[in-house]
Amino acid sequence: MTYPTVGWQSRRSAHWRHSTAASVAQFAVAGLAAAALLTVITASLARRAGTEAASGSFERLAVVVAGSVLAPQLTRELRQGDPTAAARVSAAVQPLLVAGPVVGVSVLSSDGQVVWSDVPGAIGTRHPLSPDERRALADGSVVTESGTTQDPADLLTASVGVRDVDREALLVQVSERPVDVQQAVLTMWRQFAAVAVGAIVALELIHIPLAARLAHRVRGHQETEAALLDAAVTASDVERRRIAGDIHDTIVPGLTGLAYELDAARMAGSGGDGGGLLARTADGVRRSIAELRAMSAHLSRTPLPGPSLGPALAGLADRLEAGGIHVTVTAAGLENLPARTADVLFRCARETLRNVAAHSGAEQVTVTIDSGEGTVTMVIDDDGRGFDQARLSTSHDAGHLGLHALGGVVADAGGSLTVSSAPGQGTRVVVDVPLDPSAIVLRESR
Repeated sequence: MTYPTVGWQSRRSAHWRHSTAASVAQFAVAGLAAAALLTVITASLARRAGTEAASGSFERLAVVVAGSVLAPQLTRELRQGDPTAAARVSAAVQPLLVAGPVVGVSVLSSDGQVVWSDVPGAIGTRHPLSPDERRALADGSVVTESGTTQDPADLLTASVGVRDVDREALLVQVSERPVDVQQAVLTMWRQFAAVAVGAIVALELIHIPLAARLAHRVRGHQETEAALLDAAVTASDVERRRIAGDIHDTIVPGLTGLAYELDAARMAGSGGDGGGLLARTADGVRRSIAELRAMSAHLSRTPLPGPSLGPALAGLADRLEAGGIHVTVTAAGLENLPARTADVLFRCARETLRNVAAHSGAEQVTVTIDSGEGTVTMVIDDDGRGFDQARLSTSHDAGHLGLHALGGVVADAGGSLTVSSAPGQGTRVVVDVPLDPSAIVLRESR
């Protein structure tokens, strides 16, 4: 009969993995959404900045055209409609119209009359000036508006106040298409859009592995915390089984024997050795009380007596030798066993040897301990009468908890207990316990 180990549910680990993946996925989605929003905001701000930069660049171009190209050509003859003066202005403006982005140039007097224009038929017409245009005319500044005085089409026009060669105030209007401004904005955006978007994506790619590592560590701590909680919950059950085994092997047999004697005396009547029975009963009760006291003291100290497992086993062997049972212990290297492993092996040896002395009628007992790869194995053989394993469940139901309690103790330590026996063929008990307590894996009991 083998007692299975107790362990963790594998689905719990799957739950941790799923939860970690879901957390990382949520972080990645949130990060991508934030990156997309940041990209849109950056694009909008960049578009606005580009528009302002393009408008400023166009205004500077208009100032250069008005002050450097046209101002030297603006004379009294031009104002008076001299064709030669108008031809000189046309010659100066034509390269600008060909090269772009300038698409139109006009010169207006202070009363809104068109002195010169590249638009056919516009010269001599009169258009009212806006307040901003009058201000530019007066102080020589520049103002940008949509449309032109003589052509309110969808154009962007910069009006610059200048002085002609006779110091007469004139207004030079330079026009370009808005699509040219938008193209300039798009060109500026392309210059740094790749860098900006690439930086955002790179930041997100860096954050995702860090988030995955952080989530893994958090889940690891949660799993450890859950393991400690489960261990604490099962600790009381482990201790209950241990105490049940101690009571079964020590106190219950003595009290049961006293009960049999008392029943026998009651059935026999008043005759018999009444005084001797009372003395034996009192002595048995005192022994049970002493054993209960010893058990209470045992709960507050380390179960393994002595510095290591070797001397403890030698003490058990000496007690059986005193009762006429020869015990052979074969073991080496027991000094370096982990304390928990040594304690479990000692308890198994103690309870098994007690059973041998009380029930087996054995004459020879062999205890062999061997350390393997990560596991220590103890084998206890006796040449006693043995028992029928099929009756083990019946004895457990009747209150004989020894082997079952012992199997529970070993299982709680991550090991296994196997009992092999048959009537008249002795009994073998094999105990396997991990050498490293930290390697114990708890699995769900099946």
